[in-house]
Amino acid sequence: MLTKADLTRAMKLISERDTAQRIRDRVTGQRVALMVGEGKDAGEVVLSAAYLAQIIADVTASLDQQITAANAALTDMGVEP
Repeated sequence: MLTKADLTRAMKLISERDTAQRIRDRVTGQRVALMVGEGKDAGEVVLSAAYLAQIIADVTASLDQQITAANAALTDMGVEP
């Protein structure tokens, strides 16, 4: 049986996992740009396609690890991810 502390931890893990999944979806589904500055003074740094692809792959791999770890922790607690 889960305690109140377990439920609180599970809810936090679910929230963190969902956030990681949303960020992953945006990184892989939308244009990624490196911006410098703020507001009207912001400028975009143009990256080579290969470099940008590597950045996206690294970020995606890291997010996948976070999602997998959260799912494993939830499963260990007896909560379906």
